[in-house]
Formats: sequence, structure tokens, C-alpha cells
Amino acid sequence: MKRLQIIMSDEAWVVLDKVYKDANTDFKIGSINYSDVINEMILTSKVDLRELRLKHTDIRKSLLSLAKSTNVDVDSALKILNEIRSRNLKKHKVVTQAEDVPE
Repeated sequence: MKRLQIIMSDEAWVVLDKVYKDANTDFKIGSINYSDVINEMILTSKVDLRELRLKHTDIRKSLLSLAKSTNVDVDSALKILNEIRSRNLKKHKVVTQAEDVPE
């Protein structure tokens, strides 16, 4: 068994907490902790690597890489940059909407 400390986004925490509470509601014959839930989520998840990479792409590094490349396919480069831009716009809209919600 290995230990790992992670930092979770607010959205991920909400999902984790909901699954944890649902798993323990009316479950009297055992106990489920957060580690159990996280392990199960990891084992049954299917990660979209393309989406994960888009979320964590550094635009400056991407542009430098394109500038250094000798064989640049301009259409595919524009497509990738537009995907990154649209992903960043969605992220900013979610943050803005979350800030507007009263607590």
C-alpha cells in the first residue's frame, strides 16, 4: 500500500464527497472511507488523455514549439490552438459563474 497526498479542485471534492456520503448512507454492515472511494474511482475511471493534455497545455510552450518546428501544418496548428483557447474560455466562464453564486 502506498500513500499519496493530493490537492483536489473544488469540483472534484464535491464529486468525491457526494459519492462518499451516498456510499455510507444506510450502510450499517461496514464502513467506507475516502481512500476506499478514491481507489474505486481510479480503478473504474477512463481518462481522456487528449482532454487532460489540453487542460494542462502551456500556450507559450506550444507557440515556441511551433515556431521551432520546420514542418508546420498551419491548419492543424490553428485547430489545436483554437481547442486550447476554447478550453480556457470554458474554464474562465465556470469560475465566473461560480463566483456569482451566493453561498
